[in-house]
Amino acid sequence: MNNNKFKTDQQRRNLLKGLAVATVGSSVMPGSLFAAGRGPTAVVIGAGIAGLAAAWSLRKAGFQVSIFEKEKFTGGRMVESQTGPLYGAPHAEGVFNENKEMFALAAELGIENQVRGEAYDQVWNPDDGIGLDNGHGVYYPGGMSDFDIENTLKIPGLSPETIKKLPRLQADMDEINATVDPCLLETGTAYDNESVGEYYMRMLGKASGKEILDYKIEQNCAGWGWDPFETSKVALLSWLASKKQFVYPRGGIGALTHKLDSLLPVQNNTTVRYITPADSKGRHTVHYLDANLERRSVTPDVVVCAVEGKYLDSMVQGLTPKQEALAKNCFFTKQPVVYWVLDEQHASKEYSTGAYTSSHPDPIKAQTYHWLAMPGSPQFNQPPYVRYSLSRRHTPAWQNSDMAIEDYCWPLIKHLYPKLEKSHVVDVVDHTSDSLIYIPVGYVNQMAEVLREQRKGRRGFYLAGEYVSGAHTGAACASGRSVARDIIGHWI
Repeated sequence: MNNNKFKTDQQRRNLLKGLAVATVGSSVMPGSLFAAGRGPTAVVIGAGIAGLAAAWSLRKAGFQVSIFEKEKFTGGRMVESQTGPLYGAPHAEGVFNENKEMFALAAELGIENQVRGEAYDQVWNPDDGIGLDNGHGVYYPGGMSDFDIENTLKIPGLSPETIKKLPRLQADMDEINATVDPCLLETGTAYDNESVGEYYMRMLGKASGKEILDYKIEQNCAGWGWDPFETSKVALLSWLASKKQFVYPRGGIGALTHKLDSLLPVQNNTTVRYITPADSKGRHTVHYLDANLERRSVTPDVVVCAVEGKYLDSMVQGLTPKQEALAKNCFFTKQPVVYWVLDEQHASKEYSTGAYTSSHPDPIKAQTYHWLAMPGSPQFNQPPYVRYSLSRRHTPAWQNSDMAIEDYCWPLIKHLYPKLEKSHVVDVVDHTSDSLIYIPVGYVNQMAEVLREQRKGRRGFYLAGEYVSGAHTGAACASGRSVARDIIGHWI
């Protein structure tokens, strides 16, 4: 990896450390959460980008706002943190240039330049020499947000018949790009009628459809842990059609959420136990544990639930039938990643890597999404390591094995990087985590029904987050801002 990338990483760390110092003084309302007679009150649950974006807009509109966050840190998936000897992003690493609401918010805060970044096309980037190997050759298929037909035609192994049929896709791509906002998938309900796999099979035929799924689409879906034959086509095609670049923010993935944290009343280490149904005035009571583990409750005018959707069913009492149906259909994929940190003596002398399709004829490579060996960089306090990401298609086999991720993946990385020995390893970092929500066929219509229901008029409880917008940080941000506009319209 080039020195510019290391330099950017160091600048990002320095900025975030400075912002972290600034957030220590974040104001939290003492005593009672809200003052009488000073505008409507709102409790926002969850200090990820959806909750922070909603809280920022509500506060600007005159609401008294308090944000409850169960973690000791703010930012949700938009954070960089120290994990053992490694510093970096454990969840989201970058954003899409299609994220209009996110960049608009950053502009309001005066940090748009820090949230924007240089284009970096996911893992497969010819500038870094990282290609995708499908067994026929190494190629650069583009990232999550790219389905350029001219570039796709260059994939090795495509049959003449597939090459002939590919232009059939262009009209649909143009139509979806013109009508669907990938940050607010409720705009794409008309396309929530079949899976990604079914779509390509229908448009290209079985043989050609399988080639495109194997050599292009499967790898796009693998980035988010989706099965092409279960995932709604609009969830992926909305990005492929937009052709918007994926970028690493200049200030790091946490620049936006750190800035909001410094300006908003976030109460960290505050765990919501449950939310009771509305009283006679339409207000809900939030029961929670404060940072001292003391039981508290508050009944604001508005509750914005911006937690991960998987917690809705157990946290909120009295969900509407539509909300309950959505909550039961909301679950996350796993992202299995492990780092072996090496001693300096056995560090890789140069950056080396590999990425493969799940249809690769080599059974070990077929199980591998991506791996890399990284030399140490003492000037940036970066130890040498080997990183391995298990294919999402093979993740269930690991989950059913009852093995630690590092033990399961050890023979796989040894096959790809034989010089690695356990005696060289000084630490192991497990970065396995929940990845993103799954968006099966019909889910987008479910989220749209929930949003239509909560827009009908003033209420005391609103949902916000990626589970009602789309599976990425830009969608979560757009959801927070959109829901805040609905609340302001109902209450102000």
